[in-house]
Amino acid sequence: MDGFSLSPPEAALLHRIAAEFGTPFYVYDAAAVRARCAALKQALPDVDFFYSLKANPNLSLVRVLVGCGMGCEVSSLLELETALAAGAAPDRILMPGPGKSDEELRRAVALGIKAIVAESPEEVVEVDRIAGTLGLCRPVALRVNPDFRVDGARLSMGGRPTQFGIDEAGLPEVLARLAELRNIRLEGLHVYMGTRILSHEVVQANTRRILGLARQLQSRLPAPLTFVDVGGGFGVPYHADETALDLAALGEGLAAEIGAFRAEHPATRIVMELGRYAVAEAGRFITRIRQVKTNKGERFAVCDGGSNVNGAAAGTGSLLRRNFPLALLPADGGGDGDGAVADWTVTGPLCTPMDVLAKSVPLADPQPGDLICLPQAGAYGPTASPVHFIGFGAPAEVMVDGDRIQLVRRRDSVKAMLAVQEPRDIGMTAPTAGRIRPFPSAGRHDGSPFGNPCLDRLEGLGPLFRRTGERLEKDPGAWRDLWADPLVRALTAIGVPDDCNGFPLADTELGIDQCGHALHVAMIERLARLDAGCILALPGPSLAGNAVLQMGGPDQIQRFFAAYRTGPQGTFFGVTEPNSGSDPAGGRARLTRRDSGLVLNGTKTLVGGAMRARIGLVFCHLEEAGRTGLVMVEPSRADEHVRIERLSSLGLRGADLCRIAFTDFPVTPDMILGDGRPSLRDGFMAINAVFERNRPVVAALALGVGRGILDHLAGEPGLQEQFHDLGISHAALLRRLAGVIDAYERGRPKSHDISLIKMQAVAFADTVVERVFSHCPARLLRDPHLRRKCRDAKAFEYMEGASNIHALNAFRSYVAGVA
Repeated sequence: MDGFSLSPPEAALLHRIAAEFGTPFYVYDAAAVRARCAALKQALPDVDFFYSLKANPNLSLVRVLVGCGMGCEVSSLLELETALAAGAAPDRILMPGPGKSDEELRRAVALGIKAIVAESPEEVVEVDRIAGTLGLCRPVALRVNPDFRVDGARLSMGGRPTQFGIDEAGLPEVLARLAELRNIRLEGLHVYMGTRILSHEVVQANTRRILGLARQLQSRLPAPLTFVDVGGGFGVPYHADETALDLAALGEGLAAEIGAFRAEHPATRIVMELGRYAVAEAGRFITRIRQVKTNKGERFAVCDGGSNVNGAAAGTGSLLRRNFPLALLPADGGGDGDGAVADWTVTGPLCTPMDVLAKSVPLADPQPGDLICLPQAGAYGPTASPVHFIGFGAPAEVMVDGDRIQLVRRRDSVKAMLAVQEPRDIGMTAPTAGRIRPFPSAGRHDGSPFGNPCLDRLEGLGPLFRRTGERLEKDPGAWRDLWADPLVRALTAIGVPDDCNGFPLADTELGIDQCGHALHVAMIERLARLDAGCILALPGPSLAGNAVLQMGGPDQIQRFFAAYRTGPQGTFFGVTEPNSGSDPAGGRARLTRRDSGLVLNGTKTLVGGAMRARIGLVFCHLEEAGRTGLVMVEPSRADEHVRIERLSSLGLRGADLCRIAFTDFPVTPDMILGDGRPSLRDGFMAINAVFERNRPVVAALALGVGRGILDHLAGEPGLQEQFHDLGISHAALLRRLAGVIDAYERGRPKSHDISLIKMQAVAFADTVVERVFSHCPARLLRDPHLRRKCRDAKAFEYMEGASNIHALNAFRSYVAGVA
């Protein structure tokens, strides 16, 4: 590889990313990945390419490759689930790897992937057993360690003793055993000779020998193989004495060989698996210089990321470390350094002399704040590096796609890394007086939604929520800061039908692709610990979306949710009125018929987010039908007939409470939710069902706000013991809430339990605030963040509009049950 340098626009882009997301980070160019895929297809049109996720399993990157038509080669359960989340169909997934677990095999068998690549005779039998227990017959391939060997790979993986594959000499015995098994069928041959191959002649020789082995194997089989995986192992140049693989020459050299084999075996496809070659040159690693120093005559530039996040550059796994090319990007935006050039050693921040990224490289006067950029970094980067050594954690990962810059993996936070540990007191020492004890948690080991591991990954949103919560106090438009975060966008769109959702959870790092009601409530509780006002500021479907999904027709559902394909839209739910609260029977809003058609008149108050919403629902009396119902309105379509004004509020400012007045607002029949369907004769019962589903959400918000106050005070000297009982109460209430939600999801909800847990949660938040006032008034006076949290904890009743509804329901339902 020749010398490496960056153009001024490229350098400016990297500085921009560093300023927005911090350092160290990896950045991937989606366009470069697509170009590489297109070049592969052009050079080798008769080859079916599979991406090896071990090179870089970043979900967004895998999605790009799957979108280019590549299959996925996976070697663990997480890689398998990543491939699925990226959109790969099961029949486009291969699974090699020695020592697969029972869980991995069961999942692969159940899915019916293209083939499990068996690496031993024992694994062949095990796959057959698992398929039999599931009543299935599944395809397998055999990975063979051949008797031949081809030199030229930087890392040889075939033709010598390794843990991979079945000896070629043992094939007859394995084939005989296969003929006796009824739950698997042999469909493929897999041979992988080595990796980092830069010579097209070596790849040709490998392919020629492997296809020869396939011909021999095919002659012993009763049915043709559907594919032969000839490996690949294409390399990329990293050093000055290495040249790039000549892809065009490779295509020309293999055309005749592949053509002849396909003519003999038309039912058999040729497969190549590529990892490094697909993504390495599309990635760059960027770290920032923290210090420069001279020690014993040698110059050092100490960076914030080193071997812990880029093990390859530090020589991890190599017998001898060699310098990778790099570029210096001065903080002042100049060229590749303007000072005198001298030899420098570039290191990371670790407490080990092995933490060296480059030794004796010529640099022009590097300074603290400058960036160091290493190219060819898209493969075997963070996931192949000891990211947890000394506790620095994984770096951020960013994708550039044209003009779009997006964070595709959040940097590990200290809090998130601590959260995955399970501390235990093993009783060797007595507790120290005054020792801070963590508040109890619920659900860690009982299958509760409040113990789902994905919740810990939400902790990284803490700084964003705190900043935005403060801004929302004065600027209702600060919700846009939340929407700019990819993870928050996906959380906002929970509840949006899949065909309308342009921001699926599968695109995030939460490790999930679906979110049921129980987990959604658990997420709300966890996020409310950070800032409940921010949750209410999110422009999601909320209550109105639930109502549309339950009561709307297909066209109404599309009309309500369609905007979420490309961006936020915001919704509102107008129920509460100035004189009757949220009692539907006392509402005065009316839908009447005039000569001009149907018109809506009435006033709704305490309506959250109406000023920023595009569409919403209004609860009113349908005079012609003689019942209550819901009308879908888009204020901007007749803005002269609607007036929206913001209301002042104390606490939960993100809700952006408004009053809406409709005056002869024109309505068409298709705007009446579920119009004419018998199931909506009783509009009161319909709306009550929506509210009943929402009460656990209100409980989660109250519990989260209360717990957030406790967490905020956790480090305050002398307060831990005075608040510890409230931590126990929080854990108990979460368990109770989990039980209420479980009963709801099993179709056996108890109204008095639902309302009671909401009342208890709000009471818990009240108690936390009272304890703050009585035990730490001085802290309250000097801590504006604590004051805001306490205000939020006292602001929940508007969510139902009338403070006695939950108590009334609890009393009525309980008495009915006793009677």
